[in-house]
Order: sequence, then structure tokens, then C-alpha cells
Amino acid sequence: MGRLQLKRKVVRRLNHPELTVALRNLQEIPVKELLNPLFSCLCHPDELVRWHAVSGFGYAVPAIAGEHLEDARIVMRRFLWMLNDESGGIGWGVPEAMGEVMFQHRTLAEEYAHMLVSYTLEDGPEHYQDGNFLEMPAMQQGLLWGLCRVAEKHSDLLLRRGIAANLCCYFSSPDSQVRGLVCKLCGMLGMTSCRFMLTTALGDLHHVRLYQDGDFIDCNVSDLAQQALKHLSMSG
Repeated sequence: MGRLQLKRKVVRRLNHPELTVALRNLQEIPVKELLNPLFSCLCHPDELVRWHAVSGFGYAVPAIAGEHLEDARIVMRRFLWMLNDESGGIGWGVPEAMGEVMFQHRTLAEEYAHMLVSYTLEDGPEHYQDGNFLEMPAMQQGLLWGLCRVAEKHSDLLLRRGIAANLCCYFSSPDSQVRGLVCKLCGMLGMTSCRFMLTTALGDLHHVRLYQDGDFIDCNVSDLAQQALKHLSMSG
């Protein structure tokens, strides 16, 4: 099958409204053949195809890791290269895909969660240049979504990296999606240090659209701040 034919086949499968069906249909294609079409689908104009491609990476890369972990690491390094300025690209959808892979695979999360955290961190002095801060709000949206996904199962990997100190700047973002996602992340991580900023966000009624396991959820920043505060109260 030619490259274009394969891409069209993958797009058709990803375009199914039910994520479980879309992922089941992807399993008809050899897993390593899925990678290039999935990468191209991260930039697809259709919202459903883009997000199902993110979920597709959550199936494909752990499946590859089950056969040969080093091959999965190669995919993760490809993600990192796509977020590198030297790649010449922007890396649309890459933080989301990385987060989904790490949600699904603990070993890869242990090895690469620190890289997601680094994208929230500015470079420090010469001997501490470990930051790779993403400045574009659209990329920050993807990064925070990916971090939320990791936090669902592996919050310890984020907290041990001191991520709490890196998140305050996102509360003042001009982008409502960024503001909403940082509220969600702070709640998931139990970050009591952000309680004041979450309380302030209760008055923010700007729209947020979330993708969660195949579903799209429309809400506002205030809803996510309220949920985060409720989580902080329940966790003490």
C-alpha cells in the first residue's frame, strides 16, 4: 500500500465518532505502519481526526513498547525533536500525544515526564539551562492537556520535578483554554499553593473545550476552577 493510500485509510478509521471503534479499527494495520500517518494527522483540519490521532499514539507507542521498548523510545525522541527549534517545525499535537503515551505506559512516563515539565520552565543561569518554555498559547494548551493526562495516573512524576512553581504564569494567560487547563491541572495535582489563583478564576466565564477519552466537553474557566477547589477541599 502506498504512503498516501495508507494515510487515507488511517484518517477514515480515526474519523469514526466512537473512539473505541476508531482504535479497534486501527489495530487492523501493523502498528509500526501507523506512526507516520498518525504524525501527519496531528495537524489534520478536522478536530475529531486530530484528537483521535492523539489517542491513536496512546495505543500504538505502548504496543510497540510491549515488543521492543527501545523502538518506543525512538518515537518519544522523535516527539522531542519536533518540539526543538532546530527541527524547523512547530510540533502541533506533540505534547498531547506525549501525554497520552505516558498516561498509557508507566515506564515511558518515568523516562520522559521530566521533558514535559521542562516545557513549562524558562532557562535558568548557565549551569541550570534545563528549561524549554513553550511561548505560543496554542502550544501551551497542548502542553497543559498532556500534563493533565499524565497527572491522571502518574502525578508523582510531575510533583517530584517541582512543577508547582512553574504554573503560576498560566493563570494570567490571554488564552482561556490555557487558563482553564491550568486550573484543572492544579486541582489534579492537589496544589494548595494555587488556591488564591483558583478562587480568583471563579469569576472567569470564558469558554474552554476539553477532549477526554473520545468525548468533547464544553465548559468555562470558572467550572474548572470550581472543580479544582473542590478537589483541594476533599484532599485536605
